[in-house]
Amino acid sequence: MVLRFPKRWLNRALVYAGIFGVVFQLCAAAVAVWHEMALYPGWWLTLLAPFLCISSGMLPILQLQKESH
Repeated sequence: MVLRFPKRWLNRALVYAGIFGVVFQLCAAAVAVWHEMALYPGWWLTLLAPFLCISSGMLPILQLQKESH
């Protein structure tokens, strides 16, 4: 199984949304640490949804639009 960046528009949109979500969550955590605000212990669980978007766009078994090879 080789991971490739998807060509179909829906799969590509899911990957972009997931990447944006990961970057946003990490920036929010960095800002909270910068302002010395306590992060709750399970803050990393907020990364599950963006990683699910990325995996559903990249993994062939989870793709909503099947990629042609």
